[in-house]
Amino acid sequence: GSRFETDESNGSAHFLEHMFFKGSKNTSQDQLEAEIERMGTRLNAYTSREQTVFYANIFKDDVSKTVKTLADMLLNSTFDADAIEREKKTILQEMEVVEQVEEEVVFDNLHYTAYQTSPLGRTILGPEENIRSMTRDHIINYIQANYVAPRIVVVGAGNVNHEQFVDLVSKEFAALPTKPTGPAVITNHAPAYFTGSDIRVRDDEMPLAHVAVAFESLELTNGDSPVLMVMQSLLGSFDASVTSAVNSSSRMVSTLAGHNARKYPLVNSAMTFSTQYSDTGLFGVYYVTELDKVMEAQWVVMREFQHLVNNVSDEAVEVAKAQVKATIVGQLDAGLAQVCEDIGRQMLNYGRRISLAEMFARIDAVDAPTVRRVALSLFNDKCVALSSKGNISTLPDYNWIRRHTWSLRY
Repeated sequence: GSRFETDESNGSAHFLEHMFFKGSKNTSQDQLEAEIERMGTRLNAYTSREQTVFYANIFKDDVSKTVKTLADMLLNSTFDADAIEREKKTILQEMEVVEQVEEEVVFDNLHYTAYQTSPLGRTILGPEENIRSMTRDHIINYIQANYVAPRIVVVGAGNVNHEQFVDLVSKEFAALPTKPTGPAVITNHAPAYFTGSDIRVRDDEMPLAHVAVAFESLELTNGDSPVLMVMQSLLGSFDASVTSAVNSSSRMVSTLAGHNARKYPLVNSAMTFSTQYSDTGLFGVYYVTELDKVMEAQWVVMREFQHLVNNVSDEAVEVAKAQVKATIVGQLDAGLAQVCEDIGRQMLNYGRRISLAEMFARIDAVDAPTVRRVALSLFNDKCVALSSKGNISTLPDYNWIRRHTWSLRY
């Protein structure tokens, strides 16, 4: 992912994701697309800050063909110079589209300000000047430094024979190098330093304010990660079009949805997010609202963080735990692609597959005192990172927000 790039190579991981579909030494782009269409396969990919994922939904009889296709893409792609130039235009167009999505801009800026001295602060797509200057050498250097066997997991889920799948992967990916090489190798990965700060893109012509506020959170493998899942459920998420949200078990959702002095919604939508990386994380709330409601909405959000620190009840925690478990099961039932992604992420971070029973046991172990303990360590009198865009002239300044990370109690 983009975290394993330098300032000069930022954008390489995402660019490379596109180039793997442009043909190999054994198969042209037209032949690859025709073969995928014949099999009825859905083949796609995405890049995040710490990983790149290639996935395919296939029939059971096409497992062997698909593994061979993936191996051919990853090991034998040619990266033709003309194809690189064509892809630059595609990615620049993609950047234009992303820049029109306020949520994407707000979260990119949130990472930029929270990790302004760390690689996590870089965008996934990279800056425009890097895309325009991308060459075949940049791509080859990134592959040599990062696409090595210890950092790759191949996952199959569904009607797959495990032993046969292991043998097939071992055979097709046998040429995969085991050690990183080349000038792009990063020997000392920069740690993620969190900086309390804010970035505001004010545009009074926009009809709405888009705001995200976040605290530094826990790394993915931290033993308290299930507590973050429960706290995320406690705060909740909603859209104003769902009128029943006013009766939500979440205090924050209920208040923002209309259970307040105004008797009508304070925001158009709100989402609690918990993003975890290998050595850090961001936990916060993103909301969209109108100009005259920004300050009150921000006050409610900050109040609810303090509620987690001081007043969360056993009953609320039990409800949140049930919701978390239902969400996990629902995600696994959503499709095999989700299952594969879950397994792959766990193998890369934990080195093993965490069973549903184990995950449920860890969630069941969370109680109200545990939530208050973790919330105290993360939210009480701690610096925040804030990103906002739009009609935000009424958004309180950083000192006001920082002041509301603690409360005097007698």
